[in-house]
Amino acid sequence: MRRIVPLLLLVTACSSQSAASPVARSVKPSVKPSVRAAPSVVPSRTALVAWTHGPAMPVAVSEVGVAALGTEIHVLGGYVNGHPGSTTHLVYDTVGRRWRTAAPLPRALDHVGAVGLGGKVYAVGGYGSVSGGTTGVYAWDAASGTWTPRAPLPNRRSAGVAVALNGRLHYVGGKSGGVDTSEHDVYDPATNRWSTAAPLPTARDHAAGAVLAGKLYVAAGRPGDQTALEVYDPASNRWTSAPGVPLGRSSVAGAAFGGRFLVIGGERRGESTIETEVDAYDPSSRRWSRLPDLPAGRQGIGAAVIDGRVYVPGGGPTGGGSQQTATLLILS
Repeated sequence: MRRIVPLLLLVTACSSQSAASPVARSVKPSVKPSVRAAPSVVPSRTALVAWTHGPAMPVAVSEVGVAALGTEIHVLGGYVNGHPGSTTHLVYDTVGRRWRTAAPLPRALDHVGAVGLGGKVYAVGGYGSVSGGTTGVYAWDAASGTWTPRAPLPNRRSAGVAVALNGRLHYVGGKSGGVDTSEHDVYDPATNRWSTAAPLPTARDHAAGAVLAGKLYVAAGRPGDQTALEVYDPASNRWTSAPGVPLGRSSVAGAAFGGRFLVIGGERRGESTIETEVDAYDPSSRRWSRLPDLPAGRQGIGAAVIDGRVYVPGGGPTGGGSQQTATLLILS
């Protein structure tokens, strides 16, 4: 959701836009969540799974990077008060159930990739003051509580899928100079170097991504309301196609939960329709099912999973970047 210029996690990925330049970010009018007469897939067999509200965030944000590190969730950058780009760094302690503010990002960003890896939280790319995205990469050290710059991305990128896989950081797809890209870059923390892996078959931004059973799953996104689901196997350095997500949309969150890959919330129809739908893909059966809907529509979101719970902080309740929320939604 974003200017037409926009994860996950992990997530973050992040968030949602289809513009080429941060200057051209458009603010969309408020819209109501869509209502469909029937679900797009058969409801899941999963019982006793529900969304609850956790403690509200200190700041309302959307288009954020979200990462898990140990028992904590880090929320980076994003839109605040309807304005793009912030140095936000909020941390949620899932044990103590409280929020705190940590060292701010070195620069104001939104649509930034966020990954927890090896005792550090990495902030990758995103929209900043440079048109078309940034190459910046920063690492926050849990021991010192400080940020340090790391080797930059090969090209300017934003709104891509960022995950930790086999001890390395993978950054896939997104926007590069305002154009959707299939780029797949891999960062090795041990050498502080980037390498290139097999490109994503479908160039896209604002997609959902997560690692499940040692493989990277990427679904939905832009341009348009993408449905494609593609799976990356690091052992063979190859992508394969799987049945697409039932409801195409973008600005979604992705998560691995209960042996399934989730696509959460999002927006579609040119940022005019905000979604509550949560779709779950089971690799063993190659089928999608429905989990309980979000309590309210959210887009521009990321997700983190800790101890069998999915956490979705903040997000936009309407299309574009005009509004943000401070809610913490938890699936367990």
